[in-house]
Amino acid sequence: MKKTLLIILMILAISVIFILPQLPVQKLFDDSSESLIEADNSNEISQSRIAEKTKYRKDAQLVLEKIVDIRDLLKSKSIEKWNAEKFNIALENISIGDDLYREGEYLRSIKQYREALDQLNNLKEDAAKIIESTIISANNNIEKLDSELTVEQTINSINLAFAIDKNNESIKLLKERSLKLPDLFNKVMQSDQFISEQKYEDAFSVLSEAIMLDPYRKQTKTSMENLNKQIKEKTFIEFMSEGFEAMDQNNFSSARKVFNEALKTYPERPDVYDALNQLESRESSFQIKERIKNAEANENLENWSEAKKEYEALLESDNSLVSLKARLINVRIRAELDEQLENLINNPLTLRSDELHQKAKKLLKTAQGINQRGAKLEKQIESVSKIIVQARNPIPVNFFSDNKTKVTIFKIGSLGLFEKRTIELVPGKYVALGQRVGFRDVRLDFAIEPNEVDKNISIMCVESI
Repeated sequence: MKKTLLIILMILAISVIFILPQLPVQKLFDDSSESLIEADNSNEISQSRIAEKTKYRKDAQLVLEKIVDIRDLLKSKSIEKWNAEKFNIALENISIGDDLYREGEYLRSIKQYREALDQLNNLKEDAAKIIESTIISANNNIEKLDSELTVEQTINSINLAFAIDKNNESIKLLKERSLKLPDLFNKVMQSDQFISEQKYEDAFSVLSEAIMLDPYRKQTKTSMENLNKQIKEKTFIEFMSEGFEAMDQNNFSSARKVFNEALKTYPERPDVYDALNQLESRESSFQIKERIKNAEANENLENWSEAKKEYEALLESDNSLVSLKARLINVRIRAELDEQLENLINNPLTLRSDELHQKAKKLLKTAQGINQRGAKLEKQIESVSKIIVQARNPIPVNFFSDNKTKVTIFKIGSLGLFEKRTIELVPGKYVALGQRVGFRDVRLDFAIEPNEVDKNISIMCVESI
């Protein structure tokens, strides 16, 4: 009786261990009910075997929980768009594991599940790698942006990465940038074309629009920096060319102005300083030549005084002009001669003095001794010759008085009392003095001009004291 009872209890225990776990368990990817696994009717299953089975079943369920989590995660990452094949292989392995689980082959099912789990984990890692590689490659391609194919491939890779992880901040930014990528590509190509044609203003405008489209693209900003350098260089070259052209035309003020503008563009460029030094040298040389021309013109016009001033000013500014020193000696001689001749011509009455008359003759001889005489000097010689002759030709002068006034001519003598008296005087300046007792003296300055005719002078004292 006891033996029979023991057998019944063992059968009940085996049923709990082996039959209950095989009651309907939900299949992982199928809603259909599973069939129950037939109970092991073996009467020789040990307690350790029962415990082992229980452990394997629990281990299998733990693996299944992980599989479900990763499976759902991969579905949320649109696995069907980027690796459906491997995902389906993993699902097939899961299905095989389910079959083994239903058959009570827990250890084998665990092995199958773990293989599927490894495959799913690999896919999960692949998703992360796709995100990482897309961030790198998309950014690189946006920077490169060398063809329409690159644009298309970049947009596709970003869209795939966005499908995998919509919450990744880098991918979200790339997604936003990809929407403007075709327009950005067109702007970049257009700016390159403008730059190649040296249409820098148009290129600047297009690049500005490109920067507004995608402010994160470094290459656009680099292109803008390079463009600004090209514009700056072009402006500099234009300033320098304009400066040299103005300098060649002896327009030194304009040349200096544009060279200074070039200096503002590149304050450290040595060629600007070289140009400014060349300008100073050219301007100085030009001014010296012009002043020499002006002095020579005055020489040719026999404006000796002006020529003398010009040469002296030139030598004062640059004492190294040796050739001008010798030239100035002759110019000074001619200037002095010219001044003396003009003074004599303008003041012929000074020759009344014998001493001055002799000096005038000597001056005339000096003038006549000059070999290369210009028209002005010839005319001066002619005038002075006449003045010298006329200076000694006496002119009859009629003096009238009241026969009560004593008349005296300084340096000539007393004429006494008279009503009319005629005497001959050489051209010159004279002073007559009239005196009468009880009357105020009268002083009269008068001049006798050469070739003067009918010179009449009246002198008498009429103001009583």
